[in-house]
Amino acid sequence: MKVWLAMTFVLSAWVQAARCQAFISKEQEIQMSMDIRNLVANSFDEDGLRFLVPGIIRLCFHDCVIICDGCIDTRRKVQGGNNGLANTWLPLKKLYNKYENICSRADFFALACTVTSDYAAERGEQEGLCVPTPGVVPNDCRTNMEILWGRRTCAVPQLVTPVRNIPNANEDPYKWFGENMDMTPREAVCLMGSHTLGKLRSNETGFSGDYTPQMDVLSNEFFTMMASGTSWKQHKKNVVIDEFPQTRFQWENPDKTFTRVNSDMMLMYDLGKLRQHGEAECLIEPLPKKKKEKHCKKQPHWVIVEEMAADNKAFIACFGAAMNKMMRNGYKEGELVPTGQIIPPPLPDTTPAPGTAQPGPSPPVPPPRRPARRPARRNRNKKSRRKQKSKGRKRNRLQLVGNPAPTPRPPAGPLSLLTNLLSI
Repeated sequence: MKVWLAMTFVLSAWVQAARCQAFISKEQEIQMSMDIRNLVANSFDEDGLRFLVPGIIRLCFHDCVIICDGCIDTRRKVQGGNNGLANTWLPLKKLYNKYENICSRADFFALACTVTSDYAAERGEQEGLCVPTPGVVPNDCRTNMEILWGRRTCAVPQLVTPVRNIPNANEDPYKWFGENMDMTPREAVCLMGSHTLGKLRSNETGFSGDYTPQMDVLSNEFFTMMASGTSWKQHKKNVVIDEFPQTRFQWENPDKTFTRVNSDMMLMYDLGKLRQHGEAECLIEPLPKKKKEKHCKKQPHWVIVEEMAADNKAFIACFGAAMNKMMRNGYKEGELVPTGQIIPPPLPDTTPAPGTAQPGPSPPVPPPRRPARRPARRNRNKKSRRKQKSKGRKRNRLQLVGNPAPTPRPPAGPLSLLTNLLSI
């Protein structure tokens, strides 16, 4: 079975590589970008909101958790990981069918994310949330994200793509982004700023509520509402997801019009060890009233949130740079090229297959060992050993007391006998 899956993956990759073009022209890029922009601007949900704006950003993020490969398994429902992404992928898939002979699905996802981010930033400029600096090129109210080509699409997402470690609402964002995407704390804050788009739906994640007043506008409102001293209180909610009752704890402002989850609040506050279902052990606002309750301390990187809340242009620029880094996840230097350049073939993958031992460096050659010395033969006669020990103890005792050592007798011989006679 595993061999069949591997053969299917390789064959599908060859077919796709032969079907896609070796390079993308500027005219093709402009045409695809215009079609994506029109689709995003004219797609509304039942509430009259442009649901593809947050949907495409979320789709791109989930696709790039391990490697940006254009594969999202919308059948998996683990802690709301990919729930709701089918509503984004279906209209996007119809448009991709028009360009599937030009670029890979992974590149099309990345282009859609770039176009959507720029469109959301332009909406903020139209709403007066950002005013471009006169004479500055490019526009400093736009994300100005790069467009690169050369990403590879996996073959069968439901069978080949490994389970992606999608972060849940109770994980520390600084730790998760650092371990899974090699992001700095500043880049992690900027990527979390994408929550200024969209809303929480209980049928997808179990949480409900709006992040900001406008879900299709990219701005720093997500941070200004957290850094302005707004009171946030955690509330318990009982929900049903996939016919299973579950419990959620979410943060809400006093009039319960806007919502945050634990990972959002962790950008500024240390919530301590979370209790069951994500209940925090401390309060943010109001100040504690009971003796057992305590106030949450601020995170070491809370100043980054304050910086983004104070400067909308700084946030948009940081968001664009962090998204560029995210959409290169899983690819080596030189594998992705800009528009108009020939897409190089994939570099050989040196990663060992699952289940195989990874060859390590050869062990150093040890120096030649010297032959061990033969131990001196011990006298096996116990009596002689006791006699030698007693003589040694006696000698040591004489030296300790201070008695002079006995003078050795001269050897016996004729000269010694004559000396003795004369002395008499």
